Amino acid sequence: MKPLIFLFFLCTSLCFSQQQYAFDYLLEYEVRYYKDAIASINHNTRKHDKTFKKYYLTNSKKNNYSAVITELDSLHYNMFFKDENGISAMVNFLKTDLNNAEFIAIDCAGVNAYRNDYKHRTKDYDFFKLKDTVINEKTYHRIKLASLNPKKAKRQKLASKFYIIDKETSFHLPVLTHATAYEEWKLERNFPNGLIYQNYLINHDGRLSGTETLISYRKIDKKILIAEDCDYTKPSKKKKLIPLSSGL
Repeated sequence: MKPLIFLFFLCTSLCFSQQQYAFDYLLEYEVRYYKDAIASINHNTRKHDKTFKKYYLTNSKKNNYSAVITELDSLHYNMFFKDENGISAMVNFLKTDLNNAEFIAIDCAGVNAYRNDYKHRTKDYDFFKLKDTVINEKTYHRIKLASLNPKKAKRQKLASKFYIIDKETSFHLPVLTHATAYEEWKLERNFPNGLIYQNYLINHDGRLSGTETLISYRKIDKKILIAEDCDYTKPSKKKKLIPLSSGL
């Protein structure tokens, strides 16, 4: 199947018949995966280190949806959009359009519905508040997402995820794209507000698997538009359900 391309256009009266998702921040991260690191029994060993940029479109006041953008090739980005209330989409677009387009319309052919089949995982995982850390003379919150059952975690080779949160950005709700992490936050509200300066994964054997570090962030004004015919957040729409990944 050929990749879908974004359709960018000036907003007209048609916008009012569509689901609109507003974004007020663009976050830029550097992602690094380390060789010979195994995240879980379901992942293969990496043979080489890998580094790349990742961008997030976010809403500082709503964290049930976000868009994750990575480089596809020299001219294009790939974007995965997800609304925890029941919509996901995977599309490609020109890099120049990331800054130039105010409205992003995603064709129904690129939209799917899903439900989180792993909400029950909140019974197995929890956020643990750790001692604050200091980086370049600046103090950050530190949180760990881990299994509540150490024996099970060891037996199933489960990883733990760590978050370092910028205290000076408490105006922004936490951006938790991992399904279990989001559901745990939604249930307990036990994760502080603020942009995640860095998150990293520690394997069951104590090895660092990968890091994701904030490079920059800036204010934006963009919207993603989903046609009413494929607004699967509405109960009346027939859904093509896509399961989310589970665990760490």
